[in-house]
Formats: sequence, structure tokens, C-alpha cells
Amino acid sequence: MIRILNSTKRIVATIVATATWIAVAAQPNIIYDNDGTELLLNTYWNGAPLTLAHLDSLTSLAAGSQVATYSICSGSDFVCYPSRYCRYYGDDRGHIDHGGNTALYNNMRTCYDNLLRIEAEGGEFMRSSLQLARRHGMAAMIAYRMNDLHFADAETDCPVMWAEWWLKHPEYRIGDPSLGWHSAGAYDFAHRAVRNRKVSIIAEQLSRYRDDIDWYMLDFMRFFCYFKRGEGKRHTAEMTDMMRQIRRRADRESSRRKQPGRIKLAVRVAPSLAENLEKGIDLREWLEEGLIDLVSVGTHTLIDPAQPIARMRSELGNALNTPLYASTDMMTYTENEPVSEGMMRGFCSAALDQGADGIYLFNYFFNRYVSGHYQLERGGQVCRTAHPRMLHELGSRQMLEGRNKTYWLSDGKRQYGLRPNTPLPLTLKAGERRDVTIYVGDHMDSIRPREVIVFFRTRGEALLSLSLNGKPMTATRADYPALYDRCRRLAEGEHQYAVTMPADALRHGDNTITITAPAGSTPITLKRVELTLNYGDVETHGYF
Repeated sequence: MIRILNSTKRIVATIVATATWIAVAAQPNIIYDNDGTELLLNTYWNGAPLTLAHLDSLTSLAAGSQVATYSICSGSDFVCYPSRYCRYYGDDRGHIDHGGNTALYNNMRTCYDNLLRIEAEGGEFMRSSLQLARRHGMAAMIAYRMNDLHFADAETDCPVMWAEWWLKHPEYRIGDPSLGWHSAGAYDFAHRAVRNRKVSIIAEQLSRYRDDIDWYMLDFMRFFCYFKRGEGKRHTAEMTDMMRQIRRRADRESSRRKQPGRIKLAVRVAPSLAENLEKGIDLREWLEEGLIDLVSVGTHTLIDPAQPIARMRSELGNALNTPLYASTDMMTYTENEPVSEGMMRGFCSAALDQGADGIYLFNYFFNRYVSGHYQLERGGQVCRTAHPRMLHELGSRQMLEGRNKTYWLSDGKRQYGLRPNTPLPLTLKAGERRDVTIYVGDHMDSIRPREVIVFFRTRGEALLSLSLNGKPMTATRADYPALYDRCRRLAEGEHQYAVTMPADALRHGDNTITITAPAGSTPITLKRVELTLNYGDVETHGYF
């Protein structure tokens, strides 16, 4: 059964008593991101009216950890501050109705009401969040979503979700629904008017918050859709010119700050130069011109666990003159399978070991933990509830060493044209042998896992034979898929398996898992492969 742990005090006491590894010093190198709306909905306190005390308490969760920078999203077509260009998020202007979607209207209205409540207390949501971050010893960042598509859907019957400028200019939309969720309603950056509007909104924020921020993040991954299919490369010059304008605006506002210091610009983009160029983003040119001060690479919603950090460094070569961060996201294989603690450790360990300078934690919300709904999954080994303790380890490969973790591969799903770094899905014919490679960030100099497990999912049933780096599997564990919560979203015709491997077969770096189909079997599709390192009891070595 799912174990619900409602006593926050008891949880914290257990952490302090057993997890002495937290005391190990590590240079802060995590950017912790809030999308804004999760704060405004205040799901942390089960929807209670938001107060400045709530904001202070939530900001303090990241204080004293490996978080160097606290980021708050300002919005995109709707914003969380008084703007010349955009409506407040959820502001119905007294006359915009809910159409046929009362639930969405009420959701947005809650956010708007909480914005007003913070102002009634003498604060301002954005400025108060940024100032609280600094007060708690972190740098402050605004993140702006360059083409947010949450509300770019004319079919959803909720007029309050439609921005006036978007409604007024259907000619500025891409109009192609095949590029990804809501892509038909995405702004087409081939239009000068679209780029100019973005620059104006960004300039407004840089001016308004120049004394409150250290960083300004341009999030191109929300959403990774900027031009009609195949047209991105034709518009790199226009996109670079837009970036030059933003850089000049940032520098202008930096010169007007009360305290000296340059406002630094960061970008969140795709993890390959080719994929960025397809969307009009010439990252090499931006770096060579000195337009940006940090690059974070990531995907959209579904994490690519084998993010090619080393390859990205190699592609950029000497052009990479800024820190390179790896960006996480919320989900694994589907939008109903949240990343677990062990999987987040595996992602961060591999990324840091391959050369990432830090981790950008995107949408890693602690609302279930704070609201008293912290839970372990069936079997008691896996935790998919984000917990603040993870902020004390995810930024340091050394602190991740010896912690329970799972390395895995994407199942190959694409979002907005992004190509995950994976060979999956793989089809094996009778008697065929195929290799998959998983990178392991653990060095294992002083401690090795006590058990190494390979989880794999197939379409079609067969007694596959597996080996790890040439050493055959030691046992099949029929009980492990349920114990380790590996049967989620198991579709009809799919089968989930677990086998153990010799612990001494595991090595730092690339590990080859060889899968052999038995002679005489029907074709089998390999859909998922995971490599789990069990270092010990979950109470002391971390949940999977």
C-alpha cells in the first residue's frame, strides 16, 4: 500500500538523524526554478489565501542548500506584475467570462486574487519573491518563457485564457498543429512584430526589476516552437538580432542600477547545435558575440536522461565561454510518471560527470511535501514526491556517489521535434542480439553498489537473456517490478521484467547492456531499459 507520511516534523527528524551526508560541503551550483502559478495557486497550503509569510517560507526551503540562484517565472503572454503589454494572469477585467470551462477560469482567478492579496499586504509578487531570494542568501533570477503555449488554444472555451494581442493577430501564428501540443497557436517569430513585442516585454521587466535581479533567463524550451516547419534556419539572423537587442537593454539597465553589477543573461535551449538551428537559434553565434552568460540545455516536460552534455561541450568547443548547465523536467516516460528521487540522482550524476557545471531544476515543486502529502510508492522503495532534501545533493557528483539511483534511457518519444539521445524502441527478431549503452556517473572508488538491477519493458513476451559489459545476468526477480514501482502505465501486450547483474560488472562511464532474444521467438520490441544501483537501505542511502 502507498504509505502517506503526514508528519513533517517526524520526516525532518529522520532526515537529520540518518542523512549525515548532507553536512558535506559543496559549491552551490543549482538554479531552482518556480513557474509562478504553483506559488499563486498555493497548493503548498492546500489552496489557502497566499501571504508574504507563505512566500518567505517557500523561498527558505532552498536556503542553505546547493541552490545558488532562485528563479521565478514572470509569465509570457500573461504576467505576474503590472504591465503595459500584458494582462495579469487570471484578470478577467470585470467582463471576460469563463465560457464553458469554469474549472480553468476558477484556477486562473485564484492566481489573480492571490496577486492582489500580496499587493494588499504591501508587497508585489515578483519583487517580493526576488527580494526574499536575496535575503535568504541566493542570487535572484527572472525566467521568461519565450513562446508559452499553455493558453494558445482557441478551441478551449475559456475566454479569460486568451491574450488580447494573440486574439487580435491570428496572422502571427504558426498555424500548424503537427509540430506539438498547441503549436498551431504558437507565435511565428518570422514576423518582426512578434520579435519586437517580445523585446518590449523583456525590456519592461529588465527596467522594472533591474535592482532586484542578478540573472535574467530566456526560456526557449517553453515551448520549443518558433517557426513553420523547416523554416527556422532561414531566420537565425533575425533571432540573433533580437538577442542583440535584449543584450543591449540588459546592459542599459545594468548601468542604471543602484548597486554596480551587470545583469547576466541565461538561455535554456536544446542539447544539440543542430536542433537549436532548426528553431532559428544560433547558439554558437550568441556565445561568440558575448550575448549570453550561461547556457542550460534540456528538453520539454519528458526528461532525456542521457542528455548529451559531453557532446554539447565538444560541439561548441572554444565558443563555450560560459557555464553549461543541464536542465531537468518533471516527467519520465509519460506525463503521468513523475521523476523519482533515484532517477533524478541518476540524471544529475551522469550530467555532472560529463561536464555540466550545474543543474537547472525546472518545475521541481515541493507542494506535496509541504502540504503533508509526502508519500512513498507501493513497496516503500521509491519516492516520486519532490523533497527539499534533494537540494543538498543534486548539484554535487561527489555527494551523489554511493546514493541509491537509477540511470535510464528515453523510450524515444519526441516533443516539438526534439530527438532524445536513445536507441529505443528496439525490435529484436528471433536469436538477434542488440546492445544499449547507459552512462554511469558513479566512480565507485571507495564504495560499490551491493546490487545492480536492470529493469526492462517489452512489447511481446519472451525469455530474453541479458549481460552487463560481457558478464551474464545472475537472476530474474519477478518481485522487483512491483517493489520498485516499475509497472506504471503498463499497456496491453507489454511486459515488465527485472534481472540482477554481477556488481563487479558495473563500471564508471559507458556500460553496455546486451539483450539476446531466444531462437524461435516472435519479434519483440524493447521499450524501456533502466540500470538501478542499490547501495543500501533507503532510509540511509536514499529512496529510488
